[in-house]
Amino acid sequence: MLAFTRVGLGSLRFTRDLDITGAVSAIKLHGVGHRSCPLYAVPAWARPLLAGARAHHRLTGQPGDSVFAPVLVAEARHLRAHAGRLPRLDLTRPAGMLVP
Repeated sequence: MLAFTRVGLGSLRFTRDLDITGAVSAIKLHGVGHRSCPLYAVPAWARPLLAGARAHHRLTGQPGDSVFAPVLVAEARHLRAHAGRLPRLDLTRPAGMLVP
């Protein structure tokens, strides 16, 4: 998320399951007071990762909780470093297997 949206962690705080399209091709991030809630296209390399985060949330989260709540608790230092490297990897093939 951070790699292709260029937003801060705070913007992920209010992202719910319903903010991710069924095909994991777009995601809406919420601004303060929900005044500016941009919609972002999800690149092919990020779709399996986002699909995994959503699946994990559906199995373990509470309805209405942020999809990224576990990441926010840990401040995701290691995940942010890894996310910066992801655009350089060719993950389009695995994306086709996980996302319709």
